[in-house]
Amino acid sequence: MTVHRSIYENREYYVCLPASYMYGDKHYPVVYVQDGDRLFPILEELLNTDAAGLPEHIIVGVVPQNRGDDYTPWPAPAVMDGAPAFGGLGDQYLQFLANGLKPHIDAGYRTLPGPLDTALIGVSLGGLISLYAIYRQDCFGCAVSISGSLWYPGFVSFMQSSIPRNADTRVLFLSGRGEGAGDPPPLRHSLKCLRRAHLILEKQIPHNVPIIWDDGGHMDNLRLRFEKGLQWTLLRSRTAFQQTF
Repeated sequence: MTVHRSIYENREYYVCLPASYMYGDKHYPVVYVQDGDRLFPILEELLNTDAAGLPEHIIVGVVPQNRGDDYTPWPAPAVMDGAPAFGGLGDQYLQFLANGLKPHIDAGYRTLPGPLDTALIGVSLGGLISLYAIYRQDCFGCAVSISGSLWYPGFVSFMQSSIPRNADTRVLFLSGRGEGAGDPPPLRHSLKCLRRAHLILEKQIPHNVPIIWDDGGHMDNLRLRFEKGLQWTLLRSRTAFQQTF
């Protein structure tokens, strides 16, 4: 694995290239990962060990400038005492991804640029913005929301009244059964919001929308959840994989 760290439009990002990239002319699917700096150790371990048995792909880990702003669709009050309010700059961030960084990556690397080979994965607020993206941009054909913050005020109602931009979009949820336990509202409603979001998407897109559960809570089992998320993203068309979950 080769890792490049770069800056584009004053935003930091990492590009992880598969081992074969330097030895041929193959083009690869691309997975854009929110919180690329915080989650990079997990991704590095997965790619170095190949524990997940994944097809080769390119990972772009995007570093947020302020995740409470970049990863939220509209402003909302803070949910914890002493925490800042959410800035709601998600549309600006997604415009950067879709109209800035993605074309930059496609021009600089041998990518498969179509929507079905371009995925978003995120955790918590990163999972929220990854799901929001399918309603705002059509270049991302796959979204994986890991412990997504679907409790965000007004988000499920937004989904209900909106339509994904790409009719062929695929979505996966990964969650712990303990999400929100002991948290204040609205975080304690995480599972209720996830189930509502799942039902909405099942009616909006033509593909099955899986939920992969484990017994953890919020932010638990991240390595395993990422592994399963990447497997689904890259192997979703294979019958054998569909029978795994």
